[in-house]
Formats: sequence, structure tokens, C-alpha cells
Amino acid sequence: MAGILSVLVFIAVFAAMFREVVAGHVAVLAGAAAFLLIGSLSGGYTPQMAINSIYFETLALIFGMSAMSALIAKSGLFVHLAEGMAEHSLGNGWWVLVMMSLVTYAIALVTNNIATMVIILPITLNICRRVELNPVPLIIVEIVAANLGGASTMIGDFPNMIIASAGVLHFNDFISGMMVPCLVLLALTLVFFEYRLPNWRSKPKPIISRADDSDHIFGHPIIDQNLLRKGLFIFGLALAGFVLAGTIDVRPGWIAFVAGLAALVFGGFKEDDIFQACGGHDILFFVGLFVMVGGLTAVGVLDWCVFAIDWLGGSSTVFRTLVFLWLVAGLTAFIGGSTSAALFAPIAASLVTATDPQTAWWALSLGILAGSSGALSGATAGSLAVSHYERFIKRHPEILKMIPAGQGLGHREYARWGMPIMVLFLCFSTLYIVSALN
Repeated sequence: MAGILSVLVFIAVFAAMFREVVAGHVAVLAGAAAFLLIGSLSGGYTPQMAINSIYFETLALIFGMSAMSALIAKSGLFVHLAEGMAEHSLGNGWWVLVMMSLVTYAIALVTNNIATMVIILPITLNICRRVELNPVPLIIVEIVAANLGGASTMIGDFPNMIIASAGVLHFNDFISGMMVPCLVLLALTLVFFEYRLPNWRSKPKPIISRADDSDHIFGHPIIDQNLLRKGLFIFGLALAGFVLAGTIDVRPGWIAFVAGLAALVFGGFKEDDIFQACGGHDILFFVGLFVMVGGLTAVGVLDWCVFAIDWLGGSSTVFRTLVFLWLVAGLTAFIGGSTSAALFAPIAASLVTATDPQTAWWALSLGILAGSSGALSGATAGSLAVSHYERFIKRHPEILKMIPAGQGLGHREYARWGMPIMVLFLCFSTLYIVSALN
């Protein structure tokens, strides 16, 4: 009975989040409280077990990377970089797509997808308005590029932070295990979009000046050199610590935590901005999520998944890992990457072998990458992209003439691009995992 109730609560929480009835962190904290109540009544999930289920290193990584990213973003560097790349596209639709994809990928290497898209989306929409381009394919490729950037490093996005903590992996492990396949997938993504958008290689369009523009494009924002020096110095020290973490026997999360404290101290943040700068809502979300996943583990729900993987994959490590890869991708498309990472991390741990301690974790990361790129509901920044897009159209309805009828940014239109990308990613990831295990 406790298992059934736990599953129902889990589904109810994500249904509430999907319908945006309440904020995500509020929903999962309420769900965590329900799990503790069920566990206390059944005796199968105690508060101490709930505390033990929390990956505190992941919370430290989120805190530190959020604070450092906020400091660098406050300096104006990211916006300056994005606008500079856009300007060098010279109004050519294809080069706008390539340049914005590359800058999105680069920013996502060091900051989470939501923060990346907050920076990129306003610039993208204004470029499309000035160059008279359909913004929908551009936003979709940027969502995918942000996913790829986040999957490339340990510090890029929340799923890899969870994987690093659960798998006791280091920064260098992700560079060697994930960056190369993600760069290959980025190249394949650009080839796919070139195939789907053959007319975008036309002659450059003039960049139209608008009388009502209040954006930086292409005036370039002034960079706060003092904040930039502080931010890059702190981030540089943290990056050196990540690289040397295995040698000095210090976990990356605690390096990020100390660096994050330094960023808050020297960043000059207003008191009201500190909670947002250090990722407070994200930390609350993951505390609740970890408690819920711990509850599912305690009542044996995750054992059902392990049994299904063993049944489908048999005794072959290769087949079991591939079943796991595709299962993760399929569910991530509906529940999102962060939830999948927390949910499937214990299962990935069960697939780890003494001779190959890392490939199962790469299968988890690649599965999350494919699923979060395949559907708008799976993308970390999916709802954010839609809300930005809809608000921009309300302010600038003239951009509608550039969007074919019935092809606005919605779940159906995204799937028209995302599902082929998901299959492409899974096919390549299958080859990568097979080669790694052999």
C-alpha cells in the first residue's frame, strides 16, 4: 500500500508542476512532506532515511555554480559575448543559427540551462525581429545546444551535478567521458538543421533598425570590469580546484561551495538578490526531489525498474546498459532531466561494474540529454522559452508574419524537430556506449 501511495503522490506532484498549478519547488516540498507522512505511518521511511537520501554535494555544487554564474552574468560578459557573436553573423540566417548555437553551448558549459536561456532568448528574439527570421527553429536549436553544453561538463547543468555526486565522479571524468560525444552531437545537430532549413543559406538580410528598440543590440552593453575581474578570478580558482580535486582528494562540490561564498561576498549583491543569486529555489526543489526519490527507493519502486532492465537486457552488461539508456531518454521526455537524474542515479549505480565504473553514468547522462532534447516537457528551459516567446509576440505582433501558420513554439511544433533529434542522439549514444563497454 505504501508503494502505491508513494507512486500516486509522485505522479500528482509532477502533474501539478506540468500544469503549473504551483511553483516547482513548492510542489516537490509538499510531495516530500507527504512521503515523510506515508513513511512515518508505515514505518518504512524515517526522517533519518530522508536526510541520508539527500546528495548534499549536489546542493553545494548548485549553490556555488549559481553564485559564480550570477557574478559573471552581472558583469555583462555573457550578454556582450552573445551580442558580439550575433553581430558577426551579418544578418545571414544560417550564420545567426550557427553563431547563437555556439555561444549558447559555450555559456551552458559553466551555467545552468535556465540561466543560459534567460541570457540568450531576448537577444535571439530581437535579432529575428530585426533580420526578419522565423524565431522558432532558432529557439529550438538553442534549447538543444544548451542541453549539449550542460551535458558536456560536471558543472554545466543540474543532472550532471547529481551524477557527479552519486557516482563520485570528478570534473576531469566528465571532460574525458562526455565532452567529445557532446561536441559530435552538436555538429550533427547543426547538420540536421541545415538539412531542414535549406533556404536559410540565402544572401544576408539587412539588420533593420527599429525606432522602439530599447535593447543593447548591437550597441553592446558596458562590461563592469571590476566585477568581471572578480568573477573570472574566483571561477578560475574554482576551475583549477575541479581539475585537481582528485589529486588533492577534495570533492568538487565543496570547492564550488567555497567559491560560491566568495562570489557572494565580493559580488556586491543586494540583500534581496542573494537568495536568487545562489540558486535558492533550485536548492529547495532538489531537497524535496531527493527526499521523494529516497521514499520511492525505500518502498521498492526502483527495484521494479531494475527488474525490468534485467528482464529486457538479460545477463549482458551491454544490453542492460542500452535498455537503461533508452528507458531514461523515454521518461526524461516527460518528467525532465533533473528528475530523471535523481530517480535513475540509484539504478545507474547498480549497473556499475568493477571493470568499468563510469559507462553506466555516461549512459544516464546521454539518455537524459536525448530525452530533454526530444520534447518541450523534458527540456529544462522549455517552459521558460515558451513564456519568453509568447511575451515577446504580445509586445511585437509583427514578428508573427515570419512564422508559418500553425508552427509557433508549442509542444507539437517542438516535437516535429525534437523527436528526430532525440532518435539521432540515441543512435549515436548507442554506438558510443557499445564502443565504451567493448
